Amino acid sequence: MIKEKVTTRNPWAWVPSLYFTEAIPYVMVMSVSVMMYKNLNVSNSDIAFFTSLLYFPWFLKFLWGPFIDMFKTKRFWTITMELIVGVTLLGIALSLTTSTYWSLTLIVFALMAFASATHDIAADGLYMLSLEQQQQSAFVGVRSTFYRIATVVGSGLLVVIAGQLSTSFGYKSAWAIVFVIAGVLFFLLFTYHKLILPYPKEDVGSFGSMQLSKNQIGFLFGGFLVFAVIFYLTFLLLSSLLSLFGIISPWKTIASTILLVLIVVVLFRTYVASFVLKYEKSESKNEILLPFIEFLKAFVVFMQKKDIWSILGFLLFFRFAEAQLVKLVQPFLLDPRTKGGLGLSTSEVGIVYGTVGIIALTVGGLIGGYVISKKGMKWWLWPMVIVMHSPDLVFVYLSQNQPENFLLINLAVAFEQFGYGFGFTAYMMYMIMISQGEHKTAHFAICTGIMALGMMLPGMYSGALQEQIGYSNFFLWVILSTIPGFIVAALVKIEPGFGKKISN
Repeated sequence: MIKEKVTTRNPWAWVPSLYFTEAIPYVMVMSVSVMMYKNLNVSNSDIAFFTSLLYFPWFLKFLWGPFIDMFKTKRFWTITMELIVGVTLLGIALSLTTSTYWSLTLIVFALMAFASATHDIAADGLYMLSLEQQQQSAFVGVRSTFYRIATVVGSGLLVVIAGQLSTSFGYKSAWAIVFVIAGVLFFLLFTYHKLILPYPKEDVGSFGSMQLSKNQIGFLFGGFLVFAVIFYLTFLLLSSLLSLFGIISPWKTIASTILLVLIVVVLFRTYVASFVLKYEKSESKNEILLPFIEFLKAFVVFMQKKDIWSILGFLLFFRFAEAQLVKLVQPFLLDPRTKGGLGLSTSEVGIVYGTVGIIALTVGGLIGGYVISKKGMKWWLWPMVIVMHSPDLVFVYLSQNQPENFLLINLAVAFEQFGYGFGFTAYMMYMIMISQGEHKTAHFAICTGIMALGMMLPGMYSGALQEQIGYSNFFLWVILSTIPGFIVAALVKIEPGFGKKISN
C-alpha cells in the first residue's frame, strides 16, 4: 500500500528548521571561511578576492532560478541541495587535512555555494507554495529569526569553538573538527526535512506533467550555454578595450561588468523582447523552442520595467561601501596592532562579530521592518539610508585609535551592525516592491542575483586595497564609498504607502 503524501503540515514543524538550514551554508561560505583562512595565514587580498568570488553562485540565481521553476519540485530541489551541502561540509574537513587545502577548500566552498544558492530558491518557493498568504505574512518574522539564530551559531558559536580547540590541536585540525560538527548537524536537518517537509499540490514544474523531448531539453541548455559564452567573450572584449585607455583592475573589472549589464538590459528590452513576442504571436510555434522561450520571458518582463536603470543602480550601488567593509572587519579585528588591527583572538572575534554583532544586526532589521509597517517605506527611506551608512564611522575611530577596551569594541561593532540591519530593510523592501506582478518569484531571484553582483565586485578587491593603504586609510575610503548609496537612493521611486500595514 502506497503511503499518501502529506500536502500540508503545521508551519512550526518545518519553517523554523528550514530557514535555520538555509543560513548555515551561506554563513560558512561568506563569513566562517574568512575567519578560517585568516587563521591559516592567507593574505587579506587573497581572502577578500576569493571569498568575494564565491558570491558568484548567488549572482547566478537570476539565471538558475527559472530552471528550478521548470523542472522537478521545490521539495525535491530543497532536499537534494541539503544532501549536497552536508557532503561539502565534510569535504572541507577532509580538505583541511591535505597539503593542498587552499585550492581544495575553495573548490568545495564553490560547490557548497552553488548548492546553497539553489536551496535558497527552492526553499523560498516551497514556503510560498505550502502556506496561505496570511500564513506567509505571519511567519516572515519566524523565518528571519531562525535565519539569524543560524548565523549566530555559524559565525559565533562555531568560531568560538575553533578558537578554543586551536590551543590544543592547531588551527587546521580545529577548523576540520568544526566542519565535521557542522556536517553532522546538517545531515540531521536533511534527514528531518526528508521526513517532515510537506508535498504541496501546486509544487510542480512550470511544465507540469508535460514530458519534454530530448531536443527541447538540449536546445534549452544549449541556448543557455551559448548565451553564457557570448556574455563571457563580450566581457573579455570590454576588458581589453578598457585596457587600451589605461584603465586597470579593479576599476577595469568593475567597469567591464557594469557595461556588460547595460548591454544585456538593452538587448533584452529590444531584440530578445521582439523575439519572444514574435514567437508567442506565431500561429505555428516551434515546440523545440518552448522551454527556452519560457526561460527568456521572465527576464524580458523584468528588463522592460519603466524605471529599470534606477532599479539597477540601486541594486548595484546601495551597498557599495558595505561590500568592501564586510570582507575586512574580521581580518581587522584579528590582525595584530603592529599591522593596524585590534589583535583580538579567534574566540573574541566570534563573540564580537559573530554573536554581539549578529544580534544587533537582527534587532536593527526587526525594528526596521516594524517602523516601515507603521509609516511605509517611502517615509522611512532616507532615515534608513542615513542610519545604514553613518555608523561606518566607528571603524574609522577603531582603526585610528586602536582601543583595547573589549566592551567598547563590542559596542562599536554592535552600533555599526544595528545601523546596517536597520538600513538593509529598505533594500529588501525595495526588491519586494519591484518584484510584484507577473513572474514574482523569478523577478525576486533576479534582484538577489544583481544584489550578489553588487557585493561581489567591490569585495573582490577590497583586500588588495587595504594592504596597499592600511586599515586607517581603508576605512576612510569606505566612508567615501557611501556616496553612491546616497545618490542611487535619490533616484529611485517608491510607491506611496508601500509596506505600510493596512488597518482593519
